Amino acid sequence: MSRSIGKISYIKLFTDIVVIISVFMLATLLTKGAFEKTDFILLLLLVIGWYFSTKMSNAYDDFRTERYIGELLLIFQNVLIQSIIAGQVLFIFDQHDSSRLFVVKYVMILTIVLVIKNYVIKKLLVYYRQKGGNIKNVVFVGYNEITANLITQIQNNPHYGFKVIGIIAKEEEVVDFGGNTYLGDLKKFLDMNEDYKIDEIIITTEEISKAMMEKVFILSENRAIRTKIVPSYINYYPSRLQFKFFGNYPLITFRSEPLQEYHWRLVKRVFDIVFASLVFLFVFSWLFPIIAILIKLDSKGPVFFRQDRWGKDNKKFKCFKFRSMKPESKDVTEKGTFNQATQNDPRITRLGQFLRSSSLDEMPQFINVLLGDMSVVGPRPHAHEHNIRTKDEVDSYLVRHWIKPGITGWAQVNGYRGETKTIEQMEQRVKYDIWYIENWSLGLDFKIVFMTVFNMVKGEEMAY
Repeated sequence: MSRSIGKISYIKLFTDIVVIISVFMLATLLTKGAFEKTDFILLLLLVIGWYFSTKMSNAYDDFRTERYIGELLLIFQNVLIQSIIAGQVLFIFDQHDSSRLFVVKYVMILTIVLVIKNYVIKKLLVYYRQKGGNIKNVVFVGYNEITANLITQIQNNPHYGFKVIGIIAKEEEVVDFGGNTYLGDLKKFLDMNEDYKIDEIIITTEEISKAMMEKVFILSENRAIRTKIVPSYINYYPSRLQFKFFGNYPLITFRSEPLQEYHWRLVKRVFDIVFASLVFLFVFSWLFPIIAILIKLDSKGPVFFRQDRWGKDNKKFKCFKFRSMKPESKDVTEKGTFNQATQNDPRITRLGQFLRSSSLDEMPQFINVLLGDMSVVGPRPHAHEHNIRTKDEVDSYLVRHWIKPGITGWAQVNGYRGETKTIEQMEQRVKYDIWYIENWSLGLDFKIVFMTVFNMVKGEEMAY
């Protein structure tokens, strides 16, 4: 709710810099046993790098309503930048002998100390706020469902450190404020001389004139109160909103997608290439010939099965799979509908049953990853006919195609893989896919990969 830089944020920054200096000295002594002039240059660059990297990542925002895991990811992100700075500077200084050992020790110790330090601070702040300290006093303008929900969150989470001073609303809106103080209508509030201790005014209604809105801003500026507005359309479009400027005009995008940013697309592409290359080197190189021979022995026909799938921006591509069905099998019925694989499907070969249940039939899609048609993680691509049938039946279905499809995905590791017998099942799959698009991170991709491997080992009910 509030993310302003305050005293606590500066304390966090100062203590983090102290930690960086202390850990640097310790890592240097453990690695070389003494300090050199170049070490102090490196230390200065690390401190400067920490300041700017944390500033860019908003690491010292007021995370009152955030879980610790969010702060933890920011720690890892900024420590990674520290390792890059250290490695590059030591390379320039031609200190190859000790550089790797120093960077490993520095990064490991720094990560451990920062995780513990920030966890302790987080717990102390939660306790302090529960006892009434570091409180922000809030006044709401307007009373509706948004207001009631925000007040409930504040009351159920005292560790957020917010206190509702009262509600400003029209008299006809006054029914039941749940025990909260009614401060009258907006005109009465603006005219009153009482000097309430208010830190934030949150406007949750659109039923306010431009002239009255200007008076609220003047009042808040004169009393150093921060004013915030919750747009009413958030009730009708509850996805993540993104605020940007187009020239001098503010724009609100209804869906926030991390992969809209070029640098994150680059990071994901590098991950895809490295991961797919490792799979080819250590797994596919020996597994492919074995599976190819078994497919040929099991039934006549090609080793690979290629099918038209929809990729990013609805562009079709040829998706590779190990053939798991009899060569005469058809994807489309005589009526023109898509013929999904079902449990005990007679089209599936004996070996194909094993390949599908173990997900090994999907392995050739790493070829698609290297070609750039797919990603390791993303919404699963559906067959052309399947997309044609479903896009008009399921709301927001085509949003899945804003990013590259994946070999595995968030919907699949949460049980929505394979056959979709009902529209409701497809709607759930789409919800998981859209959540992934809006919440993508490299850490989430790693998590999905690990969950996929775990599911492959234990076996999946819908894998047929």
